[in-house]
Parts: sequence; structure tokens; C-alpha cells
Amino acid sequence: MKNKVKDMLIPVLAVFIALIIGAGIIGYLGENPLNAYYYLFTGAFVGQRAIARTLLEATPMIFTGLSVLFAFKAGMFNIGGQGQVIMGGLIAAAVGAFVKNAGVSNVFVILILAGAAGFAWAAIAGFLKAKLGVHEVISTIMLNYIAMNFEQYSLNYPLKAGGPSGPSPQTPPVFESARLVQLMPHTREAFNVGFIVAILAVIAVWFIMEKTILGYEIKAVGNNPTAAENAGINVSWITALSLGIAGTLAALGGAERILGGVGQYTYRQGIMASYGFDGIAVALLGKNHPVGAVLAAILFASLRVGGRAMQFNTTVPSQIVIILQAIIILLIAAENMFKVILERKKVSE
Repeated sequence: MKNKVKDMLIPVLAVFIALIIGAGIIGYLGENPLNAYYYLFTGAFVGQRAIARTLLEATPMIFTGLSVLFAFKAGMFNIGGQGQVIMGGLIAAAVGAFVKNAGVSNVFVILILAGAAGFAWAAIAGFLKAKLGVHEVISTIMLNYIAMNFEQYSLNYPLKAGGPSGPSPQTPPVFESARLVQLMPHTREAFNVGFIVAILAVIAVWFIMEKTILGYEIKAVGNNPTAAENAGINVSWITALSLGIAGTLAALGGAERILGGVGQYTYRQGIMASYGFDGIAVALLGKNHPVGAVLAAILFASLRVGGRAMQFNTTVPSQIVIILQAIIILLIAAENMFKVILERKKVSE
């Protein structure tokens, strides 16, 4: 019980320290830290529009955070979230905007297809690790580059609105049947039912990990693959499957960006931002727990949304939130580093 409380307090302490350091930087810039943080907080949480913006920004980070932590549970580091997000978004845009069959261009079918695309894309790295021993960090990074270049090709040629000679590199908007329902349509913030899907994914990941045989096998492989294999667990299958499921989760985040109307229901350059990489920070701050990932995603989303409001109302640039996020990650990483050092010291004694 004490360890659980400690694990909960460490992220809180990391955020608190980051805010103190941030206050010092803001003060150095000649602005009142309390005034800046007031606009940071109100810009992210006060009013329906602010809440809608924050939860909308948090939605893809919940998916990618779950993706990273799912792979973590199996003992793997999934750095390929960005590529998986892109592939999910491209499939959603391709089917939703170009397939006129209402049964296929249905939002539920498209979510399944997008998730399958993410599964297949991530499972490549899982297969390479399981069968050839290729480290997933290397393979997922390389797959990121392939996906990014494939994105540029798709937006400029086969999926481009108006064909290759169209005015800008983006897809046509997806059909009405392919669009996620808006939760706050009067706010014009595109906050959609994708957030609810993300929460359902959180529940599903928790249930798999804590209540199923598959979850037990995934954690067993993550803790000690040799012992797991001696116990009769198919380590190769669990490795490939775990990374595939991680890819599915990330791809759903990409599909939500398109089907939820963030870019007017089109896939355009820059719409996927850095959500795949943000998932790493979300998983670290959330201590590899599904609920923790939700809270971490909302925190990072609030920093971004509130940072824009802070910049608008003060002289503090919104880039300060990037510094805060980096400090939080460094503190969490340092905590893990200190744990490893202390454990090694105990073993040597």
C-alpha cells in the first residue's frame, strides 16, 4: 500500500517542482508567475469551451499513452506511436472520403479498419523482434520514417483533394456517415465522442491487464521472458500480439483526429502533430497505469491549451509549457534512475 501511495505522489511532486521552476523562469522574464498561472489554469479549465479544448487535445494522447504502456507491460518500448497514428489517420481518411458504400464508410467500420491498420503496422516490429531478434526501438523508429514519408506521398498524390493538381496537400472531407458525433456542438471546438471511445479503451486495457489470462501472460513476458517461456507461454506470439495491440490503440488516436472534425474532417499536413511521441511522456507520468495515462494526458493537454491563453493575456510565450513538460519528464526519468541505482546498491551489499 505504501508503494502505491508513493507511486501516486511522485508524479504529483514532479508537476509541483516543475511549476516552481517554471515560476522562476516566468519571474525572470518580468511577468508575475501567479498572474501567468491564473491564465494558464482558466484557459484550460474555466468555461465549456476551455474544457472542450482541453479534452479534445487530450483524446489522442490518451490513445498513444495507452499504446506505449501496453507495450511497456510486455517489456517493449514502443517509439513507433507516431507512425501508427499516421497510418490510422490515413486509413480513416481514405475510406471515409473515397469509399461511397455507406456500409463501409460507416464510422464504426472505419474505426475497426484504422485499428487494424495500426495493428498490422506495429506487428511488423513485433514480428521482427519475435522471430529475428530486431530491437523494437530500432524497427519502430524506422517505421515512423516510412509512415511519415508515406503520409506526404498520400496527401500530395492518391488522396489529395482534386487530384495531384489540387490546391493543397489534404484529403477531401469524410462523408457524414463516417463522422464522430460532436459532444459540444455549440462550442465549435470539435470535441467529439472519440473521448468516450478513449475512456472505453482505458477500461479495456485495465481489464485485459488485470482480469484476463492474456494480461497475465503479457506481464509475465515483460517481467521475465525466459521464465514465461519455461512456464509454457508462447513468448514470440505474445510479443507480436502486444505490439500489434499497442499499434491499434495509437491508430485509433489518429482516426479520431480525422473523423472527429479537428481538421474540418480532412487529413491535412501537421494534423497528427507529435501525438505519437507525446504518448511516451503520458505513459511515464501516468506510471504505466491506464487511469494515470488519462490524468497525464489531460495535464499535458491543459498545459498546451492554457499556454495559448497565457500567451494571449501576458507577455509569457506559450513555449514555456514545453519547458514545463520537459522538466516533468526529466524528474520522472530521474526518479526511475535513482530507483535502479538504489536497487543495484542493495544487491551489491
